[in-house]
Amino acid sequence: MSWLLWCVLIAISVEIIVQYCIMRAAYPVLFAPMPDRFNLIGTLAQLPENDARIQIRDITFPTKDGLTLHGFIAAPAGTPPRGVILFCHPFKSTGRIALFQCRGLLEAGFAVFSFDFRNHGESDSDPRYQSIHWLSQHELTDARAAIDFLRTQPELSPLPLGLLGMSRGAGTVLGVAAQSPEIQFVACEGAFLNEELFLDHAIRWGERFLPRLFIQIVPTSEVIRAFRIMIWYSQRRQGCRYINLKSRLKALKQRNLLFFTGEKDQSVVPRMTDLIVKRIRNAHITVCSLPGAIHNAGRFAQLERFDSAALDFFSQMVETSSQVEEHTFPETLNAPADFLPSKRSA
Repeated sequence: MSWLLWCVLIAISVEIIVQYCIMRAAYPVLFAPMPDRFNLIGTLAQLPENDARIQIRDITFPTKDGLTLHGFIAAPAGTPPRGVILFCHPFKSTGRIALFQCRGLLEAGFAVFSFDFRNHGESDSDPRYQSIHWLSQHELTDARAAIDFLRTQPELSPLPLGLLGMSRGAGTVLGVAAQSPEIQFVACEGAFLNEELFLDHAIRWGERFLPRLFIQIVPTSEVIRAFRIMIWYSQRRQGCRYINLKSRLKALKQRNLLFFTGEKDQSVVPRMTDLIVKRIRNAHITVCSLPGAIHNAGRFAQLERFDSAALDFFSQMVETSSQVEEHTFPETLNAPADFLPSKRSA
C-alpha cells in the first residue's frame, strides 16, 4: 500500500474521530431540552384572570395541516383597543404567559392575542413531531395560522398588528414577519440564530466534556460540519425541518424592530442579538438591555424598563398607522361612492 493511500486513510480516520468526539459531546447538550433556569410558569400567579378591566375570550383555530390550536384574546374592557399584539411563547411554556408579559400593553389599551403552539398547553399534539427549543417549520405554520384567524375577526382585523416573541417564539415572529411585508413592528426577547447559538455553546461549554487542547486545535469548520450532521440527524428524529433565519433576515429591511436582551442571560447571550442586528440592513432597530435579567426573565427582572420600551415601541405602530390613514382617507372623499372603502385598512 502506497504512502499516499496511508495518508488518505489516516486523514479520514482523524476526521471521523474528530466528528465523533464533537457530536458525542455536543448532541446531548444541543438537542435535548434546555434546563429551566427561570420558571415562567411561576408568573402565572400574577395573571389578570379576574381583573374586571380586562376581557379574556378563549378561542380555537385550525392549522393548514389539520391540528386545532387553543388560545385567547385579551382586550381592555369598555374601550376599543388601540392595536393588537400577537404573542408567541417560548418552548416549554404556554400562551397564557402573555397575560404577564404583555400586561403593560393591556393596561395601555392594546389587545393581546396569544395561543399554545402544537405539543404545548391545550393545543393538539402532532404525533410526528417532538418539540425542542430549536425553531422549526411547525412553529411558523402555527403562527401563520394564528394571523389568518386574526384576520377573520372583524373587531381586530382593521387594527395595526405587532408581533412579540420570546426565545423560540422570538425566532418565530422574525421568520413570520420576513414573509409578511404588512407586519412592520416586531419585538423579540432572547432571539437567536441556530448555528451561531450552537457555536457559542460549543465554545463556552465544550470544555465540560472535552480536553481544553482539543477545543483549541479543532477548526471552527469542523464544528460547523458536525453541527450540520447533527441537524440532519435531529430533524429526522424530531420529525421537523429546522429554520435557518440567516437567509430570511434581509427581508426585514425597512421594518421597526425591538430586541430585549438580558445582561445575565447565559442561554442566549446578548452577543446573539448583535449577530442578528448586523445581518438586517436598513431597518429601524432598538436594542433594550435589561440589567440583571436571565433568559426569558426580562420583564420579571426589569418590569418598568420592559413595559416602557414595549409601550413606546408599539405606540409608534399606532401613530404610524394613524398617519397613513390621515394621508389616505382624504384622497377618497371626492371619489365616486363605489370606490369608497368599507372599512379602515390596517
